[in-house]
Amino acid sequence: MKKSKTGMILFVGELLADFITTQDFRVAEEFVMKAGGSPGNIARFASQLGVPTKIVSRVGDDPIGSRILKKLEQAGVDISSVQIDKDHGTTLVFVQKTPDSPDFFVIRGADRYLKLEEHEIENILDGVSIVHLSCWMLTHEELYDTTMRIVRKALEKGIQISFDPNCRDKLFSCKKINLSRVFELLKCTTYSKPSIDDALTLFGMPDYLISDCEKQKEGLFSSNQIDIELVKYYVSKFHEHGVKYVVLTAGKDGAFASDEETLVHIPASARKVVDATGAGDGFWAGIYYGLINGCDFLQACNVGSMVAGYIVGFVGAEVYITNLKKEVENNILKR
Repeated sequence: MKKSKTGMILFVGELLADFITTQDFRVAEEFVMKAGGSPGNIARFASQLGVPTKIVSRVGDDPIGSRILKKLEQAGVDISSVQIDKDHGTTLVFVQKTPDSPDFFVIRGADRYLKLEEHEIENILDGVSIVHLSCWMLTHEELYDTTMRIVRKALEKGIQISFDPNCRDKLFSCKKINLSRVFELLKCTTYSKPSIDDALTLFGMPDYLISDCEKQKEGLFSSNQIDIELVKYYVSKFHEHGVKYVVLTAGKDGAFASDEETLVHIPASARKVVDATGAGDGFWAGIYYGLINGCDFLQACNVGSMVAGYIVGFVGAEVYITNLKKEVENNILKR
């Protein structure tokens, strides 16, 4: 086992509240509120597994923001660098629960107004070995500028960059993904975990793999299994843009992890699927747990699969996974 033990993980990105419904948005009347935001979810999951975590974000000066911060603090996440916005409310996301990728729409609030001075960036990077960034940090010009200043300073200090390419058109100020920003960040990225939806959104479907009209209608899947050539295509695209380690998650088809030399299939580990919300965040948390405990990237992705498989058994991402730590240790780290 390759020993690559890391220290604190710094998460930079959105904190928000998910309002989740099982009904169609057009008729929905009942919603359950859960603390959300991918960076916060990952930090909370990772901290419950024993990973040292810190988060930089911005929430409104309101009960929802307070609730989110309380959940993070209870999980052991360092929230000392979270900003409180007196003028803008906490960001809200409305989610329609599905077994696969959930549908959503956003009422953007305080998270997009995060600002950091140079001395603040210097301070938040102290003791950090990996900076985890969300695509939400690229959606507006000011956020992008802050992101790249963090990245440049981190690289100067020898800190690795993780990038979650969870990009969707509706998040960007112009309602279209700014690919130049995404590709600029990918150049600086050591670890990335795109979902199959993320990869399709960024790179589209390659023409040579669309063999007939039926495949176009059905989308990515022409059978019960994902097309391995499509997997290789997407993984290679991330490597071509500068990412050293890539794991492509594909729902019920599991995940495909690559270190540029080896591509490994990781079967899905879910016993039952209630809600996919938070599964990708759990996968990230498992990766970080594996890395700080001496796993190489491919081994760490097996931990990620186990955590993700546990989380999809619950509604929303506000899941407590402390009890999973022992199972992870027994089944993965002690092999």
